[in-house]
Amino acid sequence: MRARRWLWSLAFLLLGGSTFPRPVVHSQTVLFRVYLPLVARQEPLGPSGADFGLVFITSAEYHADTARFDRARSVGAHWDRWPLYWSGVETSPGQFQWNQVDSALRDALAQGFEVSLILMGTPGFYAAGGAPARPPIGGSILRYGKGKSPEPPIAIAAANPPAGLYAPIFTDGTDHPSPGKAINPENRWAFFVYQAVARYRPGGLAQQTVPNWPSGRGVRAWEIWNEPDLTFFWNGTATDYARLLKVAAIVARQADPQARILFGGLAIFEKPNWLREVLTALQNDPAPDLRDAFGWYFDILPIHSYSYAWQTFRYLNQVKATLRDFGLSKELWVNESGMPVWDDYPGPTWDPNSGYRGTREEQAAYVVQSAAYAIWLGARVVFHFMLHDDCGNGSTSYDAFGLYRNPNPAPCFSSDAGARPAAAAYRLVGTHLRNATPLWRWRSTNGRTDWGACTGQVEWFAFRRPDGARVLLAWTRLNVPATITVTAVAPQGLVYDVRTGAATTVYPTNGVYTFSLPPATNYNTPTLCNPAREKQGEAAVGGLPLFLVEGP
Repeated sequence: MRARRWLWSLAFLLLGGSTFPRPVVHSQTVLFRVYLPLVARQEPLGPSGADFGLVFITSAEYHADTARFDRARSVGAHWDRWPLYWSGVETSPGQFQWNQVDSALRDALAQGFEVSLILMGTPGFYAAGGAPARPPIGGSILRYGKGKSPEPPIAIAAANPPAGLYAPIFTDGTDHPSPGKAINPENRWAFFVYQAVARYRPGGLAQQTVPNWPSGRGVRAWEIWNEPDLTFFWNGTATDYARLLKVAAIVARQADPQARILFGGLAIFEKPNWLREVLTALQNDPAPDLRDAFGWYFDILPIHSYSYAWQTFRYLNQVKATLRDFGLSKELWVNESGMPVWDDYPGPTWDPNSGYRGTREEQAAYVVQSAAYAIWLGARVVFHFMLHDDCGNGSTSYDAFGLYRNPNPAPCFSSDAGARPAAAAYRLVGTHLRNATPLWRWRSTNGRTDWGACTGQVEWFAFRRPDGARVLLAWTRLNVPATITVTAVAPQGLVYDVRTGAATTVYPTNGVYTFSLPPATNYNTPTLCNPAREKQGEAAVGGLPLFLVEGP
């Protein structure tokens, strides 16, 4: 027995880590056997070590109770992300009211979550035109329909560049930092950013003044606006945003040298060249030495992706290429990802073809597939939008994004706080893919390796957990079932149902496993390869994934 276990261990190390397994794929009634050479695999495209978070575990506007924090913890979330609205704390010029942010942030940190705050929302008295409103965060694809801007355009003061943005950052009339320099109050944005970071950095003012603040805890991750490439959120130019980012980075580091600056999470679909335009503006910065010293004024580049699983891969690949064109390499995050459901309250249960939505089962499949693409491309933190449905894009939006339905009472859509299948899927991803190392990826068409963007029936991923176990994921991309056979790397494995988290022990026969993959069914969202949403083409979400774990 000991010799057999040693042989299985050797096979695990060889097949799981350095060579490609030998799958057999059956498509409909056609059988084809594939023995893949080493060149058939795709090597990982980013570093390993991903973590997971949720958007809106808590917020200044809606404080989480203990049950809400417990649900977030139970599914394995480590990060919380929510907006710190400038217009919500600076209630009149120079007058700040931090109480709501203080208590929400204190509770999240005390519960053990890391928090990424979004600095956004110009107060009406610092912006011309529009009404002082706060736009909702997340789910932008549903507000914009088929990737188009809202009609008529939404004009709100919160989206306007703030007054004084181009004023010098410091009172000595320059933008160059040095210890002890005072912030110029005429640069309203600089003054606000400094106040926020100085207050909420670890050991900052909140630690000294807010009762029961957890010792040594604070915020290090600061996102500069939300989706600045959507006019709904930012109606300034790319040059204006470059200035916003520069001011924020310099000021944040003045308040906390360890602050990490996030470029505003990119929606991409409205202005696909926005990142390039901002980087071009920064390339022409009149102080290139300062720009380079601050790493082009951001440390992390996040993207947002909804409803189309492969789009997560596409967007991350796109921004990596743009960064490379400027000689840059940045840490990547997925700050929003998700798919709202139509077949559960408060979704539009009467409309199975509702655009950009899916069933509860398809939502669970999306969570696994989007996360796999993100980790493969090197995303270091992946956020799901969101823990509960909350109010979505408004009380008449029928948005059911949550891993859980809302509790009762709730500001909108009161329900039973019940978990959807996506909660189990998220828990599996967090349990088995946190800090996992990507091993290989393969895509097949009729038994042949095929990396075309619009082809390939079965998508495969393999990852290695920190404890050495191999995690194998596979799903169909088309409305066609498949049977796959793959070489085992351990004497047995566990197959997890991504809808429930239930595990079934499986044993290989003659060294191989055989699994059936159901067809893909979600055609609610136009895709790159199937804009007409035809049932014989690429699905927005693949079929229910195989989730196989072998090893320790």
